[in-house]
Amino acid sequence: MAKGELLLEVRSEEIPARMLRPALAELEAGVFDGLASLGLAPRSIDGFFGPRRLCLVLKGSPRREADQRVQQVGPPASAAFDEDGQPTRAALGFAKRCGVAAEALQRVSLDKGEYVAVEVEKRGRPTTEILSELLPRVIAGLSWPKTMRWGSGQGPWIRPIHGIVALFEGEVVAFELFGIESGRSTCGHPVLSPEPFEVKGALDYRRKLERRSVEIDFEVRRERIAAGMRELARGLGGEVVEDPELLDKLTAICEIPGVVGGRFDEEFLALPREVLVTTLRDHQSAFSVEHKGGLAPAFLTVMDRLDDPAGLVQAGNEWVVAARLTDARFFYQEDRKLSLSEHAERLAKLTFHVKLGSYADKAQRIRQLVQILCEELQWGKDRKSAELATGLLKADLTTEMVKEFTSLQGIVGGIYAQADGAHEEVWQAIYDQYLPVTSSGSIPRGRVGMVCGIADRIDTLVGIFGLGLRPTGSRDPFGLRRAAQGLVKIVLEAELPIDLDLVAARAVLLYGDRFERTGDEVLNDLRPFLEDRVRHILGLEGFAYDEIEAGLAVGFGNLPDLRARVQALHGMRNDRGFLSVVLAAKRIANILKDTEEHSFRVELLKDDAERELYESSRDLRAEVEAAEAKGAYDECLTSISHFADVLERFFVEVLVMDEDRDLRQNRIALLQSIQRTLSRTARLTSMVVDRAELRKG
Repeated sequence: MAKGELLLEVRSEEIPARMLRPALAELEAGVFDGLASLGLAPRSIDGFFGPRRLCLVLKGSPRREADQRVQQVGPPASAAFDEDGQPTRAALGFAKRCGVAAEALQRVSLDKGEYVAVEVEKRGRPTTEILSELLPRVIAGLSWPKTMRWGSGQGPWIRPIHGIVALFEGEVVAFELFGIESGRSTCGHPVLSPEPFEVKGALDYRRKLERRSVEIDFEVRRERIAAGMRELARGLGGEVVEDPELLDKLTAICEIPGVVGGRFDEEFLALPREVLVTTLRDHQSAFSVEHKGGLAPAFLTVMDRLDDPAGLVQAGNEWVVAARLTDARFFYQEDRKLSLSEHAERLAKLTFHVKLGSYADKAQRIRQLVQILCEELQWGKDRKSAELATGLLKADLTTEMVKEFTSLQGIVGGIYAQADGAHEEVWQAIYDQYLPVTSSGSIPRGRVGMVCGIADRIDTLVGIFGLGLRPTGSRDPFGLRRAAQGLVKIVLEAELPIDLDLVAARAVLLYGDRFERTGDEVLNDLRPFLEDRVRHILGLEGFAYDEIEAGLAVGFGNLPDLRARVQALHGMRNDRGFLSVVLAAKRIANILKDTEEHSFRVELLKDDAERELYESSRDLRAEVEAAEAKGAYDECLTSISHFADVLERFFVEVLVMDEDRDLRQNRIALLQSIQRTLSRTARLTSMVVDRAELRKG
């Protein structure tokens, strides 16, 4: 047994899979922080979970708190001593309680006056004693989305607790929680190995669970399940259709990593692939099997046991899958009685938002935004297809299939549009409208899909922000962060030179008088929200925060242009001349702070250094303007880096704040002109550079 080892297991009825990992993380943090605050931090902490247990193994915690000297404060000095300076009964009683003689008492001055005090040795408590207070508090305090009570009112907690193992170096950490006393007894699977057994420590605990086929390590369990599925799929002559999220869910809902396969009638293969896969995943938590470029009439899932000798688990799963696929086929056949355009006619009765109108209204606004985007991007050839797609974009929201499987919205519409004979760019745009789903996901295929996806997201963002319903830190019921992130990613990845400010402003106008807020108020709220998503995505691409801020400071309407500016800054990051100019730009900004704008007069140039600065600044402005016109921001910054020596000479040889008023104002005017030139590509003062970094260059 490892020194300072704590084994904690909280065993309960089944906890929903999505709640297990957050609960374990909170449990780890609570126990670790509680011990660390008392100087008892462990060297390591490992967490494990299964559907019915949360486990922690900590190692290296001290056996007791360190001893310390503390100051005990007693009665006021006026009450502790009489007129002759002799200790009163109050002082003697205080000294006795502290275990010291009256002579050891000291006078101390506190905010509230003079008191008597004494320093005493406080013996550190045993770790087991501390844990007996800490563990029940942390366990009971876990944050759950929902809680319940059971028995005679025990709880609240996510599910009834059936047992608690708490051992420190093999010794029971005694406490009671919700009527359950901690101890060293646990059990395996509640059906296959329910008999209780005692454990001595973490290693003994793991070994005895393994003998009962229970694997508490999530990653080990996940790999065993994945390997078992690959083997079963090969036996069926195919391969598993990968789905990492589903694998995580299945790993969380079983603690014995057993895998079971099953088959269904081949006639169900006539369903669209996406419908078949989603039905198996959403209704039976089952993987599909790929076979010769299509799907095999088979599925794979877990069974929380290692074998199925009588085939009952397989039979039960097959029965449920057949029923679910029958339902899916019914929904599909009912939907196909109408064309997608006929489904779209029902959108007028489907509310987008009570204050923003129906989905038919939304479709009309998206259509107008698509027209604006095609015009700005000069994609005239794509306009007709894009307009056609917008009329069908949300039609599948009225279908039975999407009502049953909300995750298929968009996808179902694309499938139905394709079956109706729509052109490829139209059905793909409908199919891809919600892409990208994540910051690393794929964007829509083709121009039509891109403009539809952008228009849809801008309409949603402007509409919800127009009602003042901005997301909070914990709530985003309309998925606005996801919408904004998808919008930014499409524009950046496809390098679309559109002005988001302009398009958003046009979107505000399309809402007419539905808002009580002004257009400027809506846009002023929306702009920083979009900027945050830009920061996030550019940060994922590897750019530093100050590089991003420097680029954003000169505008973010054209995102590909912004990225080019940030990329140029990133490339010049270690150039000595550029770093010198950055520092000079900060110096110029400090000099010009709170100064009025002045007119420059060339005849007032006096010193050689300022004449050289003036001539060089004119050349620099011409070079920067020429390079900026063609989007060559690396050339802009290279020219700026060559300006370093001239600036340095000026600051060494010339006093800007000269006593002569005309000279002073003329030099300020020269620096104001230079500041404008230096700030064209990016706001250099946002860059974080110090002189030590400059010396390294």
